[in-house]
Amino acid sequence: MTTKINKTSIGQSIELNGWVSKSRRLGNLIFVDLRDSDGILQLVIDQTNDNYELANSLRSEFVISITGKVIERKEPNTKIYSGEVEVEVKTLKIISKAQTTPLIIAEETDAGEQTRMEYKYLDIRRPNQANIIKFRSDFNKIIRTFMDTQDFTEVETPIITKPTPGGAAEFQVLSNNHEGEYYSLVQSPQIYKQLLMYGGVDKYYQLAKCFRDEAGRKDRQIEFTQLDIEQAFVSPETIQTMVESLLSELFQKMLDKKIEVPFVRLSHEQAMDKYGSDKPHLGFGNELVDVTTAFEDTDLNFVKDAVVKGSIVKSIFFEQSLSRKQVDKFDTQVKEQGGNGLAWVRVEDSKISSGSIKEQSLSVEKLIELSGLTTFTFLMIVGEKSQAEELLGRVRLAVAKELDLIDSSTFNFAWVTDFPMFIKENGKIQSAHNPFSAPQDPQSLMDSTANSYDIVLNGFEIGGGSLRITDPELQIEIFKILGMSDEEIKESFSWLLEAMGYGTPNHGGIALGLDRILAVMLNTESIRDVIAFPKSTLGTDEMLKAPIKLK
Repeated sequence: MTTKINKTSIGQSIELNGWVSKSRRLGNLIFVDLRDSDGILQLVIDQTNDNYELANSLRSEFVISITGKVIERKEPNTKIYSGEVEVEVKTLKIISKAQTTPLIIAEETDAGEQTRMEYKYLDIRRPNQANIIKFRSDFNKIIRTFMDTQDFTEVETPIITKPTPGGAAEFQVLSNNHEGEYYSLVQSPQIYKQLLMYGGVDKYYQLAKCFRDEAGRKDRQIEFTQLDIEQAFVSPETIQTMVESLLSELFQKMLDKKIEVPFVRLSHEQAMDKYGSDKPHLGFGNELVDVTTAFEDTDLNFVKDAVVKGSIVKSIFFEQSLSRKQVDKFDTQVKEQGGNGLAWVRVEDSKISSGSIKEQSLSVEKLIELSGLTTFTFLMIVGEKSQAEELLGRVRLAVAKELDLIDSSTFNFAWVTDFPMFIKENGKIQSAHNPFSAPQDPQSLMDSTANSYDIVLNGFEIGGGSLRITDPELQIEIFKILGMSDEEIKESFSWLLEAMGYGTPNHGGIALGLDRILAVMLNTESIRDVIAFPKSTLGTDEMLKAPIKLK
């Protein structure tokens, strides 16, 4: 209501309900800032008003109802929409009194995250938190309207399902009706949306709740929301073009930001080679460079021995200067992540001025040729190619944050494609995406890339998808590569394999992480800030004190 009251409302009689943001007494006048879901409006009560003593008893967060007349404010507040007017109170009623709150209800609060999560119902009274909830509602409306214009059908799929092997850890749901048996909460609607394609629902979407019983991070919650999309008779390019249009519309309508399309496209190999990450941040340069040739005549034995064994020397160049203390911090990070450490030099006017490498141990001329700079900080890692790239990719991002090279008001999208079909983690073969992604070369599965694609925004993976397998024999072969026995395949997926045998269209889709997109759009520290009732990093509900022990 308060957002509709401004100078054009002067002279109107109105009725308002809301919370007391603050009250103050100045001479014979009491001023009250009334807050509702739309904003703040100032009320004024003078000493001749029958409600004066009642108004004098008001405290922060009391819930009140008033009637009054809109009048011009003598000292306008330009920071709020209603700042040119105030309401001269005629009647006042206290609906509910409030204790002293454990946090200040304002844009800036005195509470830490633990307190904010414990009293989340108070935290969302804060205007910035309330605005995020509204923002998310409008965001969802745009998505639904867009998908409707594309003739997609919204279908709700089950969240209680059968446990499946592999993938992320699942929540177990005990059944009272089936003693000793349990369901699981879905990691995603992956199988259900494929079954919808088998069933002839050729264009499906939903805003789906997903669950993973894993440790939280700033960009991960145990319960999250994704825009799930699947379409029959489709190509990756069709899906990618549609997603680009949707994201462009969201950013234009929600932030008034024009997003350039088509997005940058990188193969997985290119992303790792240039940025050391399969979710690269393209908001700054400083690409990784192979500088092995600069050490052809080096006297550094650790470099020579490593190169002989097939390792490479990978580096990044920054025009900005880094102190020894800063480099030592990044060096420690590399070692903690399993690397041998970070070597460096500072070159000024084509000569080494400081660093951990002597001038005779490398070719400065070659570095200048490779970087195109004559003054720079040079950071390098020696190691096996994939490890060196990944470690240096993390250093690249950490240094960019340290030097404030990233503009959070710009949005840099990219598609990363051609992921390997399989990766090995802790000696075990796993799917790079999921076991239902179609290979680009079915005849050579172990060497094939997948017909898959991730979408990246400012260094965050915000979505991923693929074309799907439609041949049951090929699906069985992939299950076996992932270590599943015939018995396990039959027990877990016999119904899926049977369904494939009744006429299956080629199909593909994508899932977009809505919490992550919103967090980047609003430049929040964590996706917890864009979720009305989030869980902690440990997956606990600090407000309701969950989980609890089984009785």
